[in-house]
Amino acid sequence: MRDHWLFWLLTAFVVNQAGMNLVRPMVSYRALSLGVDTAGLGVLSAVFSIAPLAVALRLGRLVDIKGELPFVFGGTILMGLVAFGLAAADSQLWVYLLFMLFGLGHLSVTVATQGMVARGSDERTYDQRFSAFSLAASVGQLIGPAIAGIVAGQGSTDETTLALAIGGGLAMAALPVALLIRSPATARPAKQGGGPKPSLLSILRTPGVARAILVSTTVLSAIDIMVIYMPALGEERLWPASLVGLLLAIRAGSSMAMRIVLGRLAARFGRPILLSLSMAVSAVALIAIPFTFAVPVMALLMVATGAGLGIGQPMTMSWVASLAAPGARATALSVRLMGNRMGQVALPVVAGTVAAVGGAGGVLGVTGAIVALSLAGVYGGLSARRTSRQPPANATPRPVEPRS
Repeated sequence: MRDHWLFWLLTAFVVNQAGMNLVRPMVSYRALSLGVDTAGLGVLSAVFSIAPLAVALRLGRLVDIKGELPFVFGGTILMGLVAFGLAAADSQLWVYLLFMLFGLGHLSVTVATQGMVARGSDERTYDQRFSAFSLAASVGQLIGPAIAGIVAGQGSTDETTLALAIGGGLAMAALPVALLIRSPATARPAKQGGGPKPSLLSILRTPGVARAILVSTTVLSAIDIMVIYMPALGEERLWPASLVGLLLAIRAGSSMAMRIVLGRLAARFGRPILLSLSMAVSAVALIAIPFTFAVPVMALLMVATGAGLGIGQPMTMSWVASLAAPGARATALSVRLMGNRMGQVALPVVAGTVAAVGGAGGVLGVTGAIVALSLAGVYGGLSARRTSRQPPANATPRPVEPRS
């Protein structure tokens, strides 16, 4: 990359996300070993999002005002310390409380990193750079579960304790990399005007934002539920933890491969068609999981799910960032993450109810059905966005277009 700040930023994010994606499935095993049932795993997933949901908008405003790097550092430190705490947790209450703090640290790192990408770029490079951001997340999602599968082995208490400690070390290892980030575009916070701060309602009323958030919420919740419930599905089918880690790594690797070529695919097919197709593929694959018992077929479903879900996140990031005012992009992206967290609170609770009846496989199947339902607004919303960017020649310039 010619943009050195972006290279170091994304490298730090890869390391941080590797730690996060090592910790998350191991938390499920730790909770199961402490007596949490499959319905309780849904509550655990929701707990990950409760604290971030309460502070997301304020955090986004602070990032816009103060700059991103302090929040990258603070969130990384919090994630590492909490992961070490989870390694020593010996009660369900501590697991729930610590996992909530882990979610807060993850939100801080994510909002700050996305805000830095948006601030240091212009709209013409959003798809490419947010694809690179999502690719970095995919690399972390590939490395984390792979390490978890090697370290955790059969998922015993000692093995998961070691895996959680390694996850904390990986999260903290992002700090020295982040110290290398230097750029005039990211070193100074955005200038704040004297007008009112953007409110939640004003951001949601911006044409296209609500639809983008709906799609993003559905996609992220589906990924989250897979991470939480694949270990439970593995236990139901007597699969070792190493196999579950491999399947999750396959899904992440498929997402990573799609994000490498996403810029070219979007340029060729357009966002409406590409996003609609990706959602359809992932929905079908998720719905098929409860009926699939052969491991090779399950691996193919992981490839399809990863490819489909891997497209939605970067597209909704660039969509929201292009709609936001220059000094409020982190705030707008934090509202998008608020929507994500709301889905992570609501859908796992629903999933936990389903799990009590249909088991982990039923949860994944219902998640696929929800992804399919979200297709209703995808094509129309993106088509409207595309049309709104092609006004008559004498039209008043829109705030979403970069000024030349």
